[in-house]
Amino acid sequence: MFNGGINMNKYIRQTLIVFQNFSLFISSILGIIFYNCFNLNFYKNFYLKGNLTANIGTTSDELINNTSNLLDYLNSNAELNTSWFTEKDILHMKDVRTLYNVSFYTMIFFIVLFIITTILIIILSKHKTMFYITRTFNKTLLAFIILIIVLAGIISYNFNSFWIKFHQLLFSNDLWLLSPDESNLIKMVPEEFFISLITTIILHILLLFVALLVLNNILKKRFRNI
Repeated sequence: MFNGGINMNKYIRQTLIVFQNFSLFISSILGIIFYNCFNLNFYKNFYLKGNLTANIGTTSDELINNTSNLLDYLNSNAELNTSWFTEKDILHMKDVRTLYNVSFYTMIFFIVLFIITTILIIILSKHKTMFYITRTFNKTLLAFIILIIVLAGIISYNFNSFWIKFHQLLFSNDLWLLSPDESNLIKMVPEEFFISLITTIILHILLLFVALLVLNNILKKRFRNI
């Protein structure tokens, strides 16, 4: 009976640690996505490198102002400029804003789950909390790193195919099929923009995960004999 209680406590603790790790990694990934997607400097650098003002036939100020308007809209802080964005642009961005909102609340959910599971692990493990966490952390993290690398390989192999399937999966309509002859939105953020954005996001995720892997190995050695 006593051994059964110990085994149950061990099983619960291990399950909580997996959920804690998972919550940390998912919330980190979403946080990195939000940081890059709402980083106005990223857009400015892309516009400068691609000479977009000349290609679109507008001024730098107008392009940046409408980009800021777009990001404010996604943050639910403004309405889109109807003199710049077409009706189809606006309808599609309404869907995108819904997706961003769902993603944001998902991130909050996993942050809260991370906090709750951490508290429960501390209660169950007491002074050996870090020992148990660091022992499992590497396995879960390596699984995520492998998944990110596989995803990066799929994207780099055929970005266009990935991008089409991505939109078909997340959107129930074809409003995302925008024509550069009519849409300023697709001129602002063409396929090359998203290739650069997704590449940056993946690199940031991998850098963070490698840093966490190194940190965990340091902590693992530190708490091994405690």
